[in-house]
Parts: sequence; structure tokens; C-alpha cells
Amino acid sequence: MSEKFIRKAGKAGVYYLPATRRDALEAAAIKARLRPAPVEIPRGMHSRELLKRLGEVLDFPDWYGANFDALHDCLTDPDFASGKGLVLFLSGAANLHKSEPDGFATLIEVFQAAAGELGRRDVPFWVLLDNPATGIATLPEA
Repeated sequence: MSEKFIRKAGKAGVYYLPATRRDALEAAAIKARLRPAPVEIPRGMHSRELLKRLGEVLDFPDWYGANFDALHDCLTDPDFASGKGLVLFLSGAANLHKSEPDGFATLIEVFQAAAGELGRRDVPFWVLLDNPATGIATLPEA
């Protein structure tokens, strides 16, 4: 994975990333000056708990309400994005999908919407899942 590819905000979005490619992608993200953010989703975790964890890992402001609307607002806030870009590595995504399928679907929708909005502002936002999911493409080689 090249740092030139990962800087392309228009290509960013939600993808499945095979484990064998994670180290190379993380190195490319760092080289491209994008912020890598790993988040583990343990078995049995529900979306409310994950939203809180995302707020902590991403250091959202105090007003963050740990709900889907607030997640979108924080991800797309110009002060948060600040033109640098983010690579969010979600490990255990299948656990959330199993424990709360509707919450998983909403989370993916929020991430896709945020990636689209940030892409229009030329800020790359990548969300990389460690398990394949219906409707989620595998990250292309580049």
C-alpha cells in the first residue's frame, strides 16, 4: 500500500482489510501523516459502548454525546478533521455485527457518510474492518 494511495480522500471509505495487509497499511498511513487509530470491539459489546470507546480513542470534545449523530458531527467537524486524515482500524467488527446487527449497520452508514463528506473536503477518512461484511468491499491493492 502506498502513501500516495492512502492520501486520496476520494478513494477513502469503509473497507475490509485482510490481516496480512494491516502492518503495511499502518506504515503507509504514518508515512502519509494520517492518524492511525486502532479500536478493539470485544465479544458482546453493543453500539452504545463502542460509541463511548470511539469518543475516547479519537479524543472527541466534551460535548460528544456518544450517539450516532454526535459521532458523525465529531468526525466531520472541521476542528477535528483539520485536514490531516484518519485511518480507523476496527478489530472485532464481527462481534458488533453479531451482538447488534442494526447498530452495526448504522455505524457503517455513519462512517460512509463521514468519509464522503470529508472526501469532498479532501480529508481522507478510512475505516478498515478486520472481517468481511456484506456490502463492504476489500481494500484495493495500490
